[in-house]
Amino acid sequence: MFKRKWNDIAIMNHILSRHDKKPLNSSYYATTYPAVYAAAERLFGSWGSAIEACGLDYSKICKYKKWNTKKILKEIRMAYKSKQLLNSNHVQKNSRPLYMAAIKRYRNWGSAVSAAGIDYGKVRLKRKMSKADIKTKIIELYLCKEDLAYPNMRENYQYLLAAGMKKIGNGSWVKARKKCGINVNYRYYVRRREMESQMRESA
Repeated sequence: MFKRKWNDIAIMNHILSRHDKKPLNSSYYATTYPAVYAAAERLFGSWGSAIEACGLDYSKICKYKKWNTKKILKEIRMAYKSKQLLNSNHVQKNSRPLYMAAIKRYRNWGSAVSAAGIDYGKVRLKRKMSKADIKTKIIELYLCKEDLAYPNMRENYQYLLAAGMKKIGNGSWVKARKKCGINVNYRYYVRRREMESQMRESA
């Protein structure tokens, strides 16, 4: 299957062709066009910069400027009191703006629920992860600037690493990331950190 290589012009054309027709906020693009989103982050430095490069005002497009920590926690507590489901999958499907705002500030949904004073272990629903679930979780970590190198995933996200390799990577974590549109060379960053550590120790 032909895999398109994205450059800055192709990304801008993709965005402009959907202006006033489709949402252009980061969460929509990250989940609907992950390859375009990942390439834009790599080439422009951020999704907002890619939007601005198209001559568009990102402040009018961004869906999360109205969210702050106080409001996020308030919404979570209100949902809990009204006995709404608070597991990650349900909130992603039914309250996506709240979900994306929460992971942007707390790195993951569970931490946001805990910060609201709610035991996430009691509201989390255990379930088998589908391929779509796995991709969503990997992209979520990428958006939070998490280190997606194999060593870090093995130490902190072993369940996601195993699921990704098995269900979408054909045994390879690199292939699993690429299936999510993420082509960052994390081995380079690992080697660079090791070299920097060695230099500090020898100084």
